[in-house]
Amino acid sequence: MNDEPQSLILLRRLISEELTPAGFSHADHIAVAFEALKRYHFFDALQNVANGLQALATRANAPTKFNATVTFACMSLIAERMQLNEYICAEDFLQRNSDLLKPGFLSPYYRHDRLSGALARSVALLPLPTTNHTEG
Repeated sequence: MNDEPQSLILLRRLISEELTPAGFSHADHIAVAFEALKRYHFFDALQNVANGLQALATRANAPTKFNATVTFACMSLIAERMQLNEYICAEDFLQRNSDLLKPGFLSPYYRHDRLSGALARSVALLPLPTTNHTEG
């Protein structure tokens, strides 16, 4: 019997490009990111997850579904929360960070048009300031 968490199995299947898009939910995306960040340095985790998601979108005949900005922002947000608190497992992380499962969870950081544009799919865009800051 395999005692590995489902999220770790999904991560391995994502990295090896064996994961199928059917049934891969948003919660699974967050759990896989958590597992990658738990096991790899940030940029290695980001590369593994981004490459896996991009390949998954391509296999689903929806290559434009991959979004570099959303992936980078999610990975950064998850990594930040993992640094600030300890989590037993991906399920614990999801339960204690349920805001990440709600639609529009990146809206405090990004305008919708910035996240949804073609450039956001290929380049990890930074959020734009919500107010003008002037020096002096």
